[in-house]
Amino acid sequence: MERYIAFLRGINVSGQKIIKMQALRKVFSDAGFEDVVTYIQSGNVLFTSYVRDSEQLIFQIENLIEKSFGFRTDVFLRKLTDIETIVNTPLFGQLKSDSGNKYYITFLKKEFTNGIEVPLLSKNKDVEIIFHNNNNLISISHSYKGNYGFPNSFIEKLTGIPATTRNPNTLEKILTL
Repeated sequence: MERYIAFLRGINVSGQKIIKMQALRKVFSDAGFEDVVTYIQSGNVLFTSYVRDSEQLIFQIENLIEKSFGFRTDVFLRKLTDIETIVNTPLFGQLKSDSGNKYYITFLKKEFTNGIEVPLLSKNKDVEIIFHNNNNLISISHSYKGNYGFPNSFIEKLTGIPATTRNPNTLEKILTL
């Protein structure tokens, strides 16, 4: 058995794609996943499964959500050990948001094998990618004209791959659940 985290993209944002976490936990449990736990309303689902094929799990979960809630959303699947590796890197320990900067971790739906030279700034210099591997990126959002940049659209345009973004506190909390 493997412990996974499914990050659901774009649910419960601005009144769109509403899913109650209690209902989401029930759907996962009824589908045969074990030890199902959700964290905050943005769609972070921890679960255990005998299935070890990530693509098969993603397909199953995306279809399950569409059937259960009436809309399709991208699912980004990571093993719990993947999140532990990210959180335990020396760089992660330095990601402390303040009044000038906010830090984010962005997960890609599939591998991006083209190189990115870091640091890489967005056109408005409101998003700065400071780390990447084939599946995950770490960025800093800077204040620009009174607003902070959000890395998702910048990273999706850069890679051509769907992405979802979480803050470091969310990942740390997930590891305690």
